[in-house]
Amino acid sequence: MNDKRLNQLLDAARRETPAAPAEGFESLVLRQIQRHPARSELSISDLLGLWFPRLAVAAATIIAISVLSDFVSSGPTLTESAVQLSNQYFADN
Repeated sequence: MNDKRLNQLLDAARRETPAAPAEGFESLVLRQIQRHPARSELSISDLLGLWFPRLAVAAATIIAISVLSDFVSSGPTLTESAVQLSNQYFADN
């Protein structure tokens, strides 16, 4: 479409009167606002309810990392493992 034709279409659209909203549109908007208040009006418990899934995942991740690190650190250290391997090698020879 060329620019002249596009500008004609846009000018024609600007001259048109906008469509009137449907009957009861204002009350529908007000009810939606009352059902879903702005975030600034939320209480602490509402915010925790919104954030709970993310907090639960973060807490589960921290617990898993803690258990894994405890499991890894409870085993023999690198030095102890080297001593055991060298003792086994010399005992066999």
